Amino acid sequence: MIMQTIHNISENIMADIIKKWIWEHENYPNFSYDRERLSEKLKRAEYLRGLVSGVLCIANKEEFDELEITNLTNEIINTFQIEGEYLHRDSVRDSVAKAINQAYISSEDMSTRHTDNLVALMLDSNRNNELLSVQRLHGWHNALFANSSGYEGVKKINIAQFRDYDDMKVIENAFNRAGGVVKYLAPPHHLIKKDIDALIKYCNESNEDPYIKSALAHLWFVSIHPYDDGNGRISRAIADYVLSRDLKEEHKTYSMSTTIYTKRAQYYEMLDMTTNLHKNRHFDFTNWIEWNIDILISTFEKAYEDVLFIVKKAKFWDRCKMIKLSEGQTVFLDGFINKLSRDGNSEFSNIDYREITNTIPMTANRQIKKLLEHGLIAKVEGKAGRSTSYRILFDVED
Repeated sequence: MIMQTIHNISENIMADIIKKWIWEHENYPNFSYDRERLSEKLKRAEYLRGLVSGVLCIANKEEFDELEITNLTNEIINTFQIEGEYLHRDSVRDSVAKAINQAYISSEDMSTRHTDNLVALMLDSNRNNELLSVQRLHGWHNALFANSSGYEGVKKINIAQFRDYDDMKVIENAFNRAGGVVKYLAPPHHLIKKDIDALIKYCNESNEDPYIKSALAHLWFVSIHPYDDGNGRISRAIADYVLSRDLKEEHKTYSMSTTIYTKRAQYYEMLDMTTNLHKNRHFDFTNWIEWNIDILISTFEKAYEDVLFIVKKAKFWDRCKMIKLSEGQTVFLDGFINKLSRDGNSEFSNIDYREITNTIPMTANRQIKKLLEHGLIAKVEGKAGRSTSYRILFDVED
């Protein structure tokens, strides 16, 4: 009897050792977590989102449009860059502008059918609160690949349909698949329909906290890995969809993929630590959810800065309307403020002014002096002579 008990225990231990992926766990897909440990960060995320919404209450439509165009552009570009793929920023931005406000389309209109489709996917996942469905997921997948070659290397990608084979592996070294390390093995294809149906029901019907729900939906879909390619991008679109729908957001005021991209290595490490049962022995998903909430906290902090900048910029141009600026001054301010929004460098020199306006030193000095007199810029303290620098005064009290 004792020997039989020992034998049974040994068999159970061996079974647990053989099981390696979260979908093999007996409790899958009931993802357990410590809600109490998450409570303070959930409050922080919601507080920051409220700050962003509060500032947006004083923004006008043009400011809304500018913010949404910027964030949708960043979201599309960075969700691709997470996967090591790069898009032409001007093409994406013009496609976004075409959908949001055509006044922002560049004179060349660099949009393409591919980037138009990517924008359609992003808008549908962020603005369309209709229930999630398999057909809708296929539509998103089609938008990713409809205008591509339909191949990944020499392998043909099945578009808008789930895979019909079992050997779906995530390889650490994607550029050397033959010698790469297998980081994840997805469930066999016969389990996909049941798993996807359960995920869709969870997204549509669960009353779970939106931040937790978004993180788990993201993980769940990428764990199923139902498509030949594009699973990461679709999983992040689902995370966006859950947040937008459950938080009842009407505008894209932040870009989660942009923050994830800055922590790309950590993102893949977290996926590995969460989906591998040898590393996640207690089948606990608190760390994964907490990491996603931290990403959102950083994202909302950046969104708050961006919203404040846009509102300050609008007020600054209102002040400029009351001052008769020269064409060169207007060209400089417009060019420098756009540059400031991209790289955050708030100082400029006489040389910077001349490069943007294409003027001679004497003209640049005269125009800079007028901007100083109008109170639109100020000298940076501690810098003089050839090192003299200036900064824009967005607020009068600056």
